[in-house]
Amino acid sequence: MTTRPPGDIIGFAFTKLMVADLAAMERFYCDALGLVVRTRIAVDRPGYSIRETVLEIGDGQTLLNLVQHLDRPCPSPGEAIVGLSVRDIEAVIELAVSAGGKASTPVTDIPEHQLKVAFVSDPEGHMLELLQFVA
Repeated sequence: MTTRPPGDIIGFAFTKLMVADLAAMERFYCDALGLVVRTRIAVDRPGYSIRETVLEIGDGQTLLNLVQHLDRPCPSPGEAIVGLSVRDIEAVIELAVSAGGKASTPVTDIPEHQLKVAFVSDPEGHMLELLQFVA
C-alpha cells in the first residue's frame, strides 16, 4: 500500500478557462450548452484581480470555471487550469517545487470564500490551481 505525503491532493475541483469576455462566455455556456451558474466571484487583491463564474455541469459535482483577469491580458486559447483541492497548500507547493514544478504565485487568503489559493506549474509549464478550504 502506498502512503500519501503530507499535504496530499484530496480531489479534482474544476477546470478553469481563461476568457477575455466573461459575460459573453457565460451566455454561451449557459444558453447554448445548458450549464447552470453556481456562483460568481470577484477578487481584488494585488497581483490577483479576477471576475469568475462557476458553472455546474450535470449533477453539479463537475465544475467549469470561467475567469477574466482584470490585471493581465487573457492568454491564447488552448490552455486550461486544473484545480485541485488539497489538505495542506504549503506542503503541496513544496512537494511540487521539489519535483521540478514552479511556484507561480504565493498563497492568497480569500476569507470571504473560506479559501487559500496558490498557483504552481508542472515541469512542462501547465498551470495547477491549489485550493485549501479553511474554516
